[in-house]
Amino acid sequence: MRLKTQGFEALVTAAAQQARGCGLAADAVRIAVTLDGKVPEQVGREAMNLSERVCVELAESCAAGFDATASDGDLLMLSESGRLRVFPDEIEPPEQGHHLLGAVKWPSRPASVARLWELTENIERRQFEEIRRWLTGHSAEQVRHRVQTIGHALIHMAPVLFYVGDRVYSNLGRFTNLPGRSLPVGAPGSVLTGLAESAAAQWSPEDATFVVCLHALINSGTPVRAEEFNGLQLDPDAVVAFLEERVQAYGAQIPGLPDGGIGARLDQLAEVCARARTGLLREGATFYRVINGINLHKREQIMTEPIGWGALPPLLVKFLEEVAGRSFPADSPPEAVEEFVTQTIRGLPPHVPAGFTTPYEGFLHRFFETAATALNCDVAMGRGPRRVIDLGSEVPVAQRVDLATRDFYCCVVPTAAFAERFGADREALARTLSAYSARMRYNTWHYLPHSMSWPEEESGRDDWFFAPVMPDMTRWSDQHHTGHVTFGVRHALRIPLGIVLGGRFRPGLYDLRLMRTSGGEFGLADLRAAIAAGRIQAMAHQAAADLRLEIEDFDNTWYREFHGA
Repeated sequence: MRLKTQGFEALVTAAAQQARGCGLAADAVRIAVTLDGKVPEQVGREAMNLSERVCVELAESCAAGFDATASDGDLLMLSESGRLRVFPDEIEPPEQGHHLLGAVKWPSRPASVARLWELTENIERRQFEEIRRWLTGHSAEQVRHRVQTIGHALIHMAPVLFYVGDRVYSNLGRFTNLPGRSLPVGAPGSVLTGLAESAAAQWSPEDATFVVCLHALINSGTPVRAEEFNGLQLDPDAVVAFLEERVQAYGAQIPGLPDGGIGARLDQLAEVCARARTGLLREGATFYRVINGINLHKREQIMTEPIGWGALPPLLVKFLEEVAGRSFPADSPPEAVEEFVTQTIRGLPPHVPAGFTTPYEGFLHRFFETAATALNCDVAMGRGPRRVIDLGSEVPVAQRVDLATRDFYCCVVPTAAFAERFGADREALARTLSAYSARMRYNTWHYLPHSMSWPEEESGRDDWFFAPVMPDMTRWSDQHHTGHVTFGVRHALRIPLGIVLGGRFRPGLYDLRLMRTSGGEFGLADLRAAIAAGRIQAMAHQAAADLRLEIEDFDNTWYREFHGA
């Protein structure tokens, strides 16, 4: 069975080919900015700079045609990063890195095209230069601190890709010019390296705008806020509007304008936004993110209704009642539900289910199997440490540093329908599930220093990511991530889970993941059900940790043996 998808490069090529078949510029634009319906149109349009947006809107308002055979005139091109570019007749188009779509066929080319292009370019340039002038009013140490803050965030989070005018800033694949997986902090090829070694007055206006805008996003409540501008222009006005919207969404007042122009406004809004978001978290608000895997664009949302136990899938309730031997306390306070789950784990039948080492491992496998079936998924999985005693502060630093991916597990469970797609090829099924598991074991190891609040000098590690704290609902996840491309993880839900260890809450130490390789996207009802299921799962993990239960199963050998490979 083949799960591997075409991947991002092939998707961009296919969208370019589809756009070339259009007779109207508006249709070619729509296909290009959405990558043939896979990216929200507004998001795709916000990847264009100001001049490009104005030119496109003028062509659309004139009902201009489109000529895919033309190689001169006002050209439309699709970049390899998936961004629609516009090159008017007066500008030489690039020779590489773009798919030529064709030229706009004006009924009569307005004389204003060239003038509007020049005007909007000047407006954008003046704003970028204003930010650079504002930044040069700060001390060298203050500027350097901004660059360091950005570098620290980038190497501890998922890949990003931004635009400032015509420039690309990214640590993703072949577009890399920022620190991340391919470039360490301080590498010669990193934009940040050059900025840290020079005065702000020597920076390009685009670089200054990049630093000020991204620094504001990172400081506005959570470093991963930066991912909400993935695939977009880091346009100062757009970032201001975004932060103002977030401040209002958090129930706070938008502050009055400060002295210092748009640079000062960005800093001010970031501070207000972070404070308001922290207040909502204290009140118990549920945040989640909707992710488009095509351009890695992520957008934070807030649950408008509390998630009660009524959101728990009935099939999962039935399973819990079967194991516990009593009714699930659906109408009781959280403390009663936690007691129900704790007693269920403590009272697991002593006999060990076939294929497992302990009753608890059998319970986990059935839990994920039931969740996958209840939410119409192909696979459900959950990760965590094999032995929580390995994580305590009393464990010597040298021993802690030696923890490897083998010290973590991921229980991956396919639905019967997914397993049947492999037919008699049990080896392929086991190999696929083992691959999912291996990646998730790595993730737990990767998040560990942040989950456990280990400073870098104590843990001896700097190769970690911020532990996830918000549920994610991902669409078209099978484009960039190598594992997702290979194994067809198209739509996914991720519910990060934490427990209390050593008297402190440890975020992202566990999770619940649900994925579909095909079919419809997950919806909000699915996410609410998954969050409710995750809360039960976290209670089970807490009970198991308190009992010092250990996990031996769910390694590669186990998958081969359990699935008869």
